[in-house]
Amino acid sequence: MPKPLMNLPPVSYRDRVRAEWVDYNGHMSEAYYVLVFGYATDAFYDLIGMDDAYRRRSSRSVYTLESHINYLHEIGQDEELAVRTQVLGADSKRVHLFHHMHHGEQGDLLATSELMLLHVDATIPGAIPFAPEVRARLDKIVEAHTELPRPRQAGRSIGL
Repeated sequence: MPKPLMNLPPVSYRDRVRAEWVDYNGHMSEAYYVLVFGYATDAFYDLIGMDDAYRRRSSRSVYTLESHINYLHEIGQDEELAVRTQVLGADSKRVHLFHHMHHGEQGDLLATSELMLLHVDATIPGAIPFAPEVRARLDKIVEAHTELPRPRQAGRSIGL
C-alpha cells in the first residue's frame, strides 16, 4: 500500500510532459526522465544554498559520481509530474540523493533516481568539503529525512 504523499519529502520540481519528450510509444522517453531528475537535482542545490550565484562566486559545484534510475510507470504528453527529493545521507563532501517522480494528479510513482554526488572546486580540480553554511542546511535536511522510510528501490543493482 503506497504511503500518503504527506509522508514523503516535499516536491522539489514540477512540470508537464512536453510534446518533444514523447517517444514513438506515446510515452515520455527515458532521456527525459534523466532531464527531469536533473532539474530536480538543480532545485535541491538551490535549496541548500548552492545556486548559480554560489557556483559563480566560489567556483564550487557538485558532480554526479553515480546514478541509477528505475522506470516504473509510463506518463504521456501534457500530463503533470512532480518530483520529491529525499536525502539518504551526506558526509563532508558527498550527498546520497534519491528522487521520487510521481504523476502530478494521480500520485502514482512513475520512476526513481538514486544519485551519489560529490562537492568539487573547479579551480583545483578536486573534491573539497562543503562550505559551512551549505553543510548546515544539508545537515538539517538529513536530520529531517532520517525519519522517512528508506525507498524500496534504493541500493539496487542491475543483474539477471
